Amino acid sequence: MNVITLYLSDNVKIEVDNSFSGEETVKYNGEVVSEKKSLLGETHSFTCVENGEQVQYEVRIGIKNLGRISVAIYRNNKVVLLS
Repeated sequence: MNVITLYLSDNVKIEVDNSFSGEETVKYNGEVVSEKKSLLGETHSFTCVENGEQVQYEVRIGIKNLGRISVAIYRNNKVVLLS
């Protein structure tokens, strides 16, 4: 199940998927960059090159009240999204 799709620019798309069995998948421009299994959430980290510059992403997936999935995305240690 797709939790969120975030377009950071015309060239950057981050997708976060989570299944009821706890399988988490993070995609960068359609390519799987991290997969983990957790029922309470995990932190996914990956690096990529954007405009000739190395960029570090961290995607934190968790569970909030009433089983709601939370997602926090950081780019070079700066908040991009908190949900």
